[in-house]
Amino acid sequence: MTSKNRQTSKVQRPTSPLFTRKQPVVPLRGVHLDLKGLPPTPRRLLELLDLFVALRLNIVLVEWEDTFPWRRYPELKGPTAYKRTEIQAFTRRAARLGIRVIPLIQCLGHMENVLAKPRFKSLRENANDPSELCPSKPQSAQLVISLIDEVLTLHRPEWFHIGGDEAWHMGSCPLCRKAVKSMGKDQLYLKHVAPILEHLNKKGIRPILWDDMMRKWSAPALKKLGRQADLMAWSYNAEPVVKANGFLHEKELARYRRSALPLWAGSCFRGAGNPYFDLPKLEVLAKNNLNWVNFVRKYNMRGMISTGWGRYNTFMSPCEGLEASLHSLVLAAVAMWDNRLPREKDRTEAAFDFLQGHKQGKEWRRFNRCHQAASQLADWQQGPISYLLSQQERAAHLNGEPKRINPALFKKQDREIQDELKKGKKIGADFIRAHKGLVADHWLELYVKSRLMRFERAQQALR
Repeated sequence: MTSKNRQTSKVQRPTSPLFTRKQPVVPLRGVHLDLKGLPPTPRRLLELLDLFVALRLNIVLVEWEDTFPWRRYPELKGPTAYKRTEIQAFTRRAARLGIRVIPLIQCLGHMENVLAKPRFKSLRENANDPSELCPSKPQSAQLVISLIDEVLTLHRPEWFHIGGDEAWHMGSCPLCRKAVKSMGKDQLYLKHVAPILEHLNKKGIRPILWDDMMRKWSAPALKKLGRQADLMAWSYNAEPVVKANGFLHEKELARYRRSALPLWAGSCFRGAGNPYFDLPKLEVLAKNNLNWVNFVRKYNMRGMISTGWGRYNTFMSPCEGLEASLHSLVLAAVAMWDNRLPREKDRTEAAFDFLQGHKQGKEWRRFNRCHQAASQLADWQQGPISYLLSQQERAAHLNGEPKRINPALFKKQDREIQDELKKGKKIGADFIRAHKGLVADHWLELYVKSRLMRFERAQQALR
């Protein structure tokens, strides 16, 4: 039965329980909220905690970015930043529900929101690229510590995630080139994070770092890191850990373990397919979460967090929204608890059933509206407008042969594209209505615009 067919069906409890084990396979099971893309309204942020408890999740990794009510650096706040009282309400409610909140502040790469501001331009690794901090400047670590301390005014966490991933240009500025030549990239990285790790350790907080920058590190460097921090290995493929020729090799996990590095797994439930997706790739991500569980057990990891990216980075359009991806989160939670998934043909149905049973179907009704609207937007993006534009792009008169033109056909295609754009605007308006109250209109309008404008630009370029 499709989501569309179920829209008017009677709300009912699932016929068989989604969770079957009495005790979880993974002890610490988490969800990642990346709030730089379609951030929930304050009320919705609180409601999500009830859903997470029903999904037997006990960790929430929160990447506040521009939704945090920054005081020392107010220029970092976005237009719908939460109030301090709203974040306090979130952390207090999470504590009452037995959910541990782990805040995330970037410490090296993905510093776009900070380094794009003129005030911090001097701390860039590359003067024209606001994505990475320069690790050779002491002020860089000091800035990160000041950001962490402000977040800690509203949090009392056991762990603090400091990012540290995808710093691909590290070692490119004159200072860093010299440092890499004398000590190597791993030691430069350690030198940068050392004061940050020490600062958190002194407060009794264990830092966590993403693992991708450490995969080629020496054993002594890994052991040194393991004395102060945990490592979160991440990969979002259906087979997340491979023997060879893949993003994350099992030999790298084995090296981490031999170096006594406490490990976490980073899986994914949304935001790992394409920046313009409106729905997650359900089967790929369900398998990603399930397959990660085996490595969590094999390497005795602390826990596992299923990431949900709002944007690939601050400068890219938003990925698929959380509200249309809840069925994917349901399957991730089942995998972490049971080390199994419903049969492939029943997976979507099982996730839908769970959402129907939560809060007497209130969650289901909202999810169903958002999922339907996102499905229609996805279908529109992949439908006639893509075909019509590709046809025009191949027109000979636009590719160096101006006399080879059929004006009547070209005008007909142009009218058809205009009609499709009108249809897209209507579908976009439906998307905004479906999410009303769950996400601020400001972000919903920008999300829809990001889907429409690329087609509008393509048509304008062909005129």
